[in-house]
Amino acid sequence: MTISAGNLIRILVTLVIAVVSTAAVAEIRSDVDRRTIGMGESLRLTITGDASERLDQLDLAALQFDWEVLSSSSSTNTSFINGARSTTRTLSLDLLPLRDGVLSIPSLSTGSNRTTPIAVTVNPQTMSSSGDDSVRFAINIDKNDVYIQEQLILTVTIEQAINLDGAEVTQLELDGAIVEELTRRNFQRQINGRLWRVTQLRYAIYPQQRGILEIPSLSLTAREVLPGRSLLGARLGKRFRLSEDAIPITVKPVPEDFPGDVWLPASALELTQSWSKPPESMEIGDSTTRTLTLTADGLLSSQLPSITSMSDSATISGIRVYPDQEASDQLERTEGFLGQRTRSEALVASGSGSWTLPEVSVAWWNTDTDTLQFAVLPSTIVSVGSPVVDTPTIAPATDLVAPPETLPIWVTALAASGWLVALVLAYLLRRPRANDPEDARQSNNEESLRPLLTALKASSRQHNAAGSRDLLLRWASLHYEQDVRTLDHLQGLCQPELADEIKALELALYGHSAQTWDRGAALYSAVRAEPKQNNTDSRHERELYPTL
Repeated sequence: MTISAGNLIRILVTLVIAVVSTAAVAEIRSDVDRRTIGMGESLRLTITGDASERLDQLDLAALQFDWEVLSSSSSTNTSFINGARSTTRTLSLDLLPLRDGVLSIPSLSTGSNRTTPIAVTVNPQTMSSSGDDSVRFAINIDKNDVYIQEQLILTVTIEQAINLDGAEVTQLELDGAIVEELTRRNFQRQINGRLWRVTQLRYAIYPQQRGILEIPSLSLTAREVLPGRSLLGARLGKRFRLSEDAIPITVKPVPEDFPGDVWLPASALELTQSWSKPPESMEIGDSTTRTLTLTADGLLSSQLPSITSMSDSATISGIRVYPDQEASDQLERTEGFLGQRTRSEALVASGSGSWTLPEVSVAWWNTDTDTLQFAVLPSTIVSVGSPVVDTPTIAPATDLVAPPETLPIWVTALAASGWLVALVLAYLLRRPRANDPEDARQSNNEESLRPLLTALKASSRQHNAAGSRDLLLRWASLHYEQDVRTLDHLQGLCQPELADEIKALELALYGHSAQTWDRGAALYSAVRAEPKQNNTDSRHERELYPTL
């Protein structure tokens, strides 16, 4: 098999991309539960890696300059996504700052992978005006006024220097707002040399009506647990009931100059795209997958608009688009939720040409700067070229004809007599032709098609969509005696029954990722039923395909 220079370069580029992609996936990530703490407060550092990472071998020596490691724990989580197994390893460290100021959690390494450094602000130690209190209760909000549907973070803090029994906080109920509970935080804090345990309940609130939204009064009820035990169990002391007043929030309407169809108030928003194969270097028959991702910091995935599919465009005549179902997700971060919406679609090149996909723009409102902004996806050029066929160079024929010579008359007479004898013999001995070139061609086609049909029958029985596609195109090139490179081309040549089965095969190949192809038997039957090509010599008609 001969590999052209262009194909060799494409193979090498693919291998390099695969190696780089593998290296990019193999990474370790780190995050903290808070970016601002007080002196004497503990901080939780979470380090995450894939199954190949040995997080227990992390070098933690760099932490000892600014932090004391109070405790550590590890866990392993395994999940299956679209049939693929994914394993994640997590290492959690409780850290105590050794000084105040802006401290750094340095980059930690295991093997060739490293985490990203994190800056944490440590405020001076809190001084209490009274040392008599042993339980504290407070509620705080990160903003006093927000836009409608903008994220608001409510934090309920319980501090205790004593053991408590049956601690309960009033359940948060809000009319006219969506409430999502965030992960509970637990850490330690030292005040005036006294150790306090701190619990924080956090909520992400999204107002749905303009006007005044009131955070209702919340209360903590608990009972002190005294040292020692009685015959009935724990010794209980005095009962606590602490309350915080209601907090009014001003909810502003959507600005009148906002031009978008969907209101998107976020602290950051990004629209990106990726391709499985570069769209500017495709050939007829190639396929590529385009993935569009819309990410917004401070919004839920349900708030994000649907992403426009290329299948909605009627200007792309040489490309068939098979959109996948949209996927949405939301990730919890230190500052709240990060919403994400993703759309993937397969593009199959059925004709040559060049098309420009228009620019995509999404209007959103930056809540940090209180300004209108746009997330822009630049226009993309899709180019499909015809396959390059190497044509051998044929050297011009050399004139080897000798100049005519004058022959003797007797030689000419003898040659004429020989030709007359030959014509007579040909007339007398004429027989039906034994080897017709058309017969030979048909026979060669039959010999080539027989193993292809056997392979197609086996592939269709195994529901192998990709393998059946390749065998079908090879069969079509021989059957129709022309170069058939795409299923779209084949649909224009075959009967309606086979065309319907080809459409079902295309949906299985380029449609929804979870869709399976179970029409192999129907495809094979349609191929067998496809009529053979017309032959001008009716004497040589025969059954094209033997029984398999």
